[in-house]
Amino acid sequence: MIGMGSNERYAELPVRMEVPEEFVRNFVPIPKEYVEEAYRSDEYLVFIGPQHPGSGHMRIILRLKGDYIVDAIPDPGYVHRGVEKLAETRLYIHILPLIERPTIQDSANFDLGYSRAVEKLADLDVPKRAQYIRVILAELSRIATHLYDTGILAVFIGHSTGYMWAFGLRDVINEAS
Repeated sequence: MIGMGSNERYAELPVRMEVPEEFVRNFVPIPKEYVEEAYRSDEYLVFIGPQHPGSGHMRIILRLKGDYIVDAIPDPGYVHRGVEKLAETRLYIHILPLIERPTIQDSANFDLGYSRAVEKLADLDVPKRAQYIRVILAELSRIATHLYDTGILAVFIGHSTGYMWAFGLRDVINEAS
């Protein structure tokens, strides 16, 4: 302000619109436009997570203006286990355990997808008998996964008998496969 009693306004100063590089670097992998918008509008970006809320890893990106939440963006699937980097130095067959571990129960279906991709790349023909066995194993694995989920749901709602039935049936499938 130039004079206290005058009608003059504050001088319009040019606002620097580019975001400092170190600011952007700390907030990857969210889009650069999102960081720039928050920076220009004097908002805070707060990262919650990544968390594991039961059904997968997730983080939440909050945009705050003071104490108010302006926007909450869920970012599910925020998992990088380094499988790609580990796979660079291994044979195709050695990668199977890396694929199975994160799936817990349904590893047969994940192995099936990976194995079929490798066979297609290598132009391999799989015998019919092996294809049938794979399908049976994948279906048993899928059913066991549903039983696992049902058993855990029974525990969450306080029904211990439902847990015992589901896990008892799942054990039969696990022993068969």
